[in-house]
Amino acid sequence: MVIPIILGSDKTMLSTLSGDKSAWPVYFSVGNLTKAKRRSPNTNGLILIGLLPRIPHRAKSHTQKRVYHTALREILCPLEAPEREGVRIRCADGHTRLGFPRIASFLADYPEQCTITLIKYLWCPRCELPPDEFPGFNRHAARRRSDRYSDMSES
Repeated sequence: MVIPIILGSDKTMLSTLSGDKSAWPVYFSVGNLTKAKRRSPNTNGLILIGLLPRIPHRAKSHTQKRVYHTALREILCPLEAPEREGVRIRCADGHTRLGFPRIASFLADYPEQCTITLIKYLWCPRCELPPDEFPGFNRHAARRRSDRYSDMSES
């Protein structure tokens, strides 16, 4: 059986009085929980699994993306073996089943979605439409996976 995993991250301000300290927590939830259970603080439906490192603004864009993706890879490393081999789970009906966790969604605001998907800020995530041509939605070539990773390979 497939076990849908929901991840979420958002920049959180820790203090505004002492230098604008912020952190990027990463939260984990299982997709078969009801919305009420997932949102209730008493049920532990949403679990903090890590904090992404603060990346200085003076760092180059591809360096920021590389650090972000490396940190996410380290946080999610424990899911790699269960995704391939599965994990035995005892279900509510008493039977033991083999479950395969899969990341179903990653909830984030627009700037973080740009970092996750490796697209440029304010550019279309689906095609190569430049920001100065909005809202002229003409047909443009679809983005290719190789285009998204070309920015990270620059050093």
